[in-house]
Amino acid sequence: MKLAQPVFDHCLSFAKLLLKTFKFFLLSSLAGLLGAVLLLTPLGVYLEEEFGLTWLFSARGEIAPPKDVAIISVDQTSAEILHLPDDPEKWPRGYYARLLNRINAQRPAIIALNMVFNENRDPQSDQLLAEAIAANNNVILSNYLKHKIIPMSGTDDAVSYESVIESIGIINAAALYTAPFLIPKTSSTVKQFWTNKDSAGDLRTFPDIVFQSYVFKTAYRDIMALLKAINPALAAKYPDSFVQFAGNQAMLDNIGQIQSAFAKFNKDNGQLGQLIAKATFPAKSKHLLSSWLELLHNQKSLYLNHYGNVGTITTIPFYQALEQLQPDILRDKIVMIGFSESIEPEKNLGFYTVFSNAHGQTISPVEIAATAIGNLVDNIWLKPLDPAYQFLLPLVWGIVLSVLCLSCPFHISIGLILLLGSTYLYVAYYEFVTAQVWLPLVVPIGLQMPVILIAASILYFRRNQQAKYKMQLVLRHLLPKEIVDNIPYQPENRVMSTGGKLIQGVCLATDVNDYTKLSESMKPEVLIELMNAYFADIFPLVTDHGGYITDLAGDGMYAVWLNPGHNKQPHINACHAALAIKAAVSQFNQTGQPALITRLGLACGEISIGNTGAPGRYVYRAIGDPVNTASRIEGLNKYLGTHILVTAEVIEGLDGFLLRDLGLFLLKGKSNPVHVFELLMAEIHAVVCARTLTTAFAKALSLFKAKQWTTALAAFVAINNDFPDDGPTQFFIRYLQSLATLPEASLNETANVIDISHITF
Repeated sequence: MKLAQPVFDHCLSFAKLLLKTFKFFLLSSLAGLLGAVLLLTPLGVYLEEEFGLTWLFSARGEIAPPKDVAIISVDQTSAEILHLPDDPEKWPRGYYARLLNRINAQRPAIIALNMVFNENRDPQSDQLLAEAIAANNNVILSNYLKHKIIPMSGTDDAVSYESVIESIGIINAAALYTAPFLIPKTSSTVKQFWTNKDSAGDLRTFPDIVFQSYVFKTAYRDIMALLKAINPALAAKYPDSFVQFAGNQAMLDNIGQIQSAFAKFNKDNGQLGQLIAKATFPAKSKHLLSSWLELLHNQKSLYLNHYGNVGTITTIPFYQALEQLQPDILRDKIVMIGFSESIEPEKNLGFYTVFSNAHGQTISPVEIAATAIGNLVDNIWLKPLDPAYQFLLPLVWGIVLSVLCLSCPFHISIGLILLLGSTYLYVAYYEFVTAQVWLPLVVPIGLQMPVILIAASILYFRRNQQAKYKMQLVLRHLLPKEIVDNIPYQPENRVMSTGGKLIQGVCLATDVNDYTKLSESMKPEVLIELMNAYFADIFPLVTDHGGYITDLAGDGMYAVWLNPGHNKQPHINACHAALAIKAAVSQFNQTGQPALITRLGLACGEISIGNTGAPGRYVYRAIGDPVNTASRIEGLNKYLGTHILVTAEVIEGLDGFLLRDLGLFLLKGKSNPVHVFELLMAEIHAVVCARTLTTAFAKALSLFKAKQWTTALAAFVAINNDFPDDGPTQFFIRYLQSLATLPEASLNETANVIDISHITF
C-alpha cells in the first residue's frame, strides 16, 4: 500500500499536467481557429475589403501612374470647346475617326475604345469610323453584356441569360477584337475586375484582351522564340510577324492555344520563369512576359490596385488629342478612349473607389479599365493570400498571441502583443507597397488582437482576484477579518503602520502542560499534525465568541477581546470562550490522541494592538500589562493544579459564572499582587458538589487572609479529606506547612500575599 500511493500520486500529477496542457492548447487554438474560419466567410471577406483594404490604400496614398497607358477622355470641356452635344453618343462619328487617325499618327501599340456604337448613324460617318478602326489593325472595341430574364408561362420559374450587345456590323468587323468590360458587384466601391467571365461562356473581358494584344504586339518575336523552345510543332503553325498573326480571324483562339502550351509546360517543369529570365530579350519584353505568365496562374477575378484619385493616370481631353496632341506622347502605348465621369453627370457614369472617400469624386469606367490594364501590364494587381494561407495565417496568429497571454506575465504579454501587432501592420504595409500582396488586417488586428487582449485582461483580473482572495484567506488566518478587509482602503503609509492602537481589552493566554516532554517523544511531522488538529478545535471557539487570535508561541495561544466601549460583554465572551476551550480539549483528549492538558489565563486592562516588528517580519499582536498578566496567571495554574484562572478585574460585575476566590498572588516579574479567581467548569451534575467545595474553600481562605495559619491549615486539611483531588486546597496546605517552618519574625502583614517566586515545593 505504501508503494502504491507514490505511484498513484505520480499518475495523478501526470494526468493533471496532461489536462492543463490540453486546456492550454485548446484555449490558445480557439482564438486562432475562430479568426481563420471568419476570414473565409463572406463576412470576413467583406470586413477585409471594406476596412482592411481601405486602410492599406490610405496608408500608401497615390502612386506613379502606369507609363504604358494613357486615356483620351470624352469630357464636358471637349463638348463645349468643339460645340458638340452634351450626350457623347450623339457626336458625329467623324470626330472619332479623326481622333483615331491623329492617335495612329503617333504609332501607339493598342487603341482601346471603351465605347459601343450599336446604332446606325450617317453611313458616311460610320464608314469613316470603320476605316479609321481598321487602318492599323490595332483597335479593340468594347461591348457589353445585357442580362435578360424570360418568365416561364404558367409557372413561377424564369430563364435568365446574358446576351452580348455589339457595335454595328461595319464598325465591329473593323476592330481587332471586341470584349465587354465587367466589374463584379460590391457593396460600395469598385475593388475587382474580371479577366474571364464564366457565366458568359468563359468570355474574355476588355482588360484581358487589351493586355493580351499589347503583350503579343510588343513581344511577339520573343513569345515565338519561347514557344519554339518548349513546343516547336505548335510554333511552326504561326507566322513570323504580329501583323500577320493579328490579321487572322482566329487570333484569340491562337493566343489561347499558346497560353495553354505555356501553362502546361510550366505545370510540368516549373521552369518557364527561368527561361524568360535567362533569355536575351529586351527588358520590356521580359517584364511583359513575366506579367503575362503571372496572369496565367491567377483567378479570373483580380483586385484593382488603384493608382489614386480621378486623373492620376495620364489623361488627355478629347479636344486636345484632336487638335493639340504633343509629339510622340502616345508612341507604343495603350491608348484608352472613353467617357469622362463629368460628361452628363445625371447619368451617374462614375464609380466610387477607396480614394473617393476623401475627395467625394467618382472615377469614370474608362479610368477603371485603364487601371486594370495598367495593373496587368505592370503586374501590380493586388494579390490576396491563397485560401490555405488565408486559413493558416489567422490560425497561427491567434495561437501565438494566445500562447503569449497564457505563458507570460500580463504586462510583458501586453507589450509583446502590441509589438507583434505593430510589426504585423508594418509587414502588411510593406508587402502591400512593394509586392502588392494583400494581407488581412481586420480579422487579425481589428478582431483577434483586441479579443485576445480583452481575454488576457480578464484572465489577469481573475488571476489577481484569485491571488487576492488567497492572500485574504491567508491573512485572515493571521489577522482579524476587519483588518484584512480594510487594507485596500488604507493609505500607502498606513498599510503596515507600526503604531499600536491603545484600547481596553481582555487577554487570554493558553499553554499545554508538559509540551516539552511531548515534543521530545514525538516525530516533528506527527507533532505538527497533532498541534494543527488541536488548534483547529480551539481557534474557532475564540472567533465564534468575538475574539482575535493575536499570537502563537509553540503550544501557546494568545487572544484578545477588544472593549472600546468599556462594557462587560467582551469579558463575558472571553470567559465563555475559556470554558468552551476547556470542554473542547476534554473531548479532543478522548479521540485517542495524546492527552493535551491546557491551562488558561485571563486578564484585562489597556493594551496596544497593531503590527510589531520591522520590514521583512511584522506580527499583529497585543502588547501591554494585561498580556503579561494573562501569561503569568496561566502559568500559575501549574502551581495550583487548576485549568482556568482569571483576574478579579475580568469577572468584576459578572453574573452566571461559577468562580472560586484564590487570593492574592505576587506573580513573577510583577511588583503588585494580583487577585486571582478560578473559573470553574460548571456541568449540571457537578454544580452542587462544586458549590460545596467553593463555600468551604472560601471560609478557609478567609482564615488564611486573617493570618490564622493554624486554623486555616486545619480547614484546608478538612477540605482535602472531602475533595482529595482539589489542586488549590493541596497548594494552600503545602504553603501553610512551609510557613510553619519559618521564624515568627518573618511572618509580617504581607504573608497572606503569596509570592510565586518564593515557592519551592
